[in-house]
Amino acid sequence: MVFYVLGFVSLFADMVYEGGRSVSGAYLEHLGAPPTGAAAVGAGEFVGYVLRFLAGYFATIYQSPRLLWGLVIAGYALTATSIPLLSCAPAWEAVVSLYVLDRVGKGLRAPSRETIVAEVSRGIGLGKGFGIHELLDQVGAFAGPLLVATLIALQGYKSAFAYLAIPGAISVALVSLAFKLYSPLRGISRVAGYGAGFKGLGSKFWLYVSASSALALGFVHWAIVGYYLKSQGLLSDYEIGAAFSVAMLVDALVAIPMGHVFDKVGLRVLLVQPFLSVALVSALLFAPRALTWLIAVCYGVVMCSEESIMKASIACLVEPPKRPLAYGVFGLFFGLAWAIGGFIYSHALASWSKPHVLVYATAASATSAYLYAKLSTGALLASNAK
Repeated sequence: MVFYVLGFVSLFADMVYEGGRSVSGAYLEHLGAPPTGAAAVGAGEFVGYVLRFLAGYFATIYQSPRLLWGLVIAGYALTATSIPLLSCAPAWEAVVSLYVLDRVGKGLRAPSRETIVAEVSRGIGLGKGFGIHELLDQVGAFAGPLLVATLIALQGYKSAFAYLAIPGAISVALVSLAFKLYSPLRGISRVAGYGAGFKGLGSKFWLYVSASSALALGFVHWAIVGYYLKSQGLLSDYEIGAAFSVAMLVDALVAIPMGHVFDKVGLRVLLVQPFLSVALVSALLFAPRALTWLIAVCYGVVMCSEESIMKASIACLVEPPKRPLAYGVFGLFFGLAWAIGGFIYSHALASWSKPHVLVYATAASATSAYLYAKLSTGALLASNAK
């Protein structure tokens, strides 16, 4: 039961932060922020990923179920408050700060939540378990941006953000219920001092981190996509929010099939992600207005991989006591790469020629594809870890 409760926690939380994030770039452009404002939202992802590392580190050291659950509850509470507060932010700098605060919440909860989901997925299959969780997650990620887009069209930005307080409160109530239902964790020892050294993570894990970081360098953040689409007059504010909803719907639709494929073929399923990242940038730069929605399709599939398959892969590569640290380390490197890539894209889209932007995206994605292929060659990572 707790597996599905956690799924619905993610559903309602995603309504909040994906609803707010769907129009982050467009809202900043609306407020007169410079392009670096949108890049700063992407850099906020890195702040969250740094906190993932710290949260995972301490969770691994202390091996306390109560600490893991406490980080999860605190993280969801921060998201539930920060995004609705956008409704009363006085300037674009405050808006960026609130988006970063939301990422702080994500950083606090993510390693512990993934560790808990991996444990309660036993018997289902890690790929399928994370796939089902991602499906529920993305139902909220689809509904939130659609709700925000509709409310923007009817009442404006401030009302749209304020209404997100309702699903935020529901998510906090549900995660508190999950804690009451499953406070002990079998994969976590109650004995403190297990240690958070990096030795037990293994060479395959580090190769996996390198491949995923290269992918992040070439994967353009939605805040930058939205800013570019609006500044170029390609889509309206409402259409940008609706496009993000489409991306989240695609994410939901492919989550379980992708999880099933992962259970069969392991990391080989990730080889398609670098090519879709290049396709996204190509559509952003060159597609006619009628085909701009292809951006949403590509973004949705890559995000599904990041939010489900990449997490299931870590659960296969690393033993349970080290998983909080592994999720934190992965997040630190992935987040740093995504932040660096975001600033490169914000500068490149404003100053470089379109072919040069595409060359950069292709180089980063090709590096990722090579490293994923090297990792998966001769090693089938079935996610039904024994």
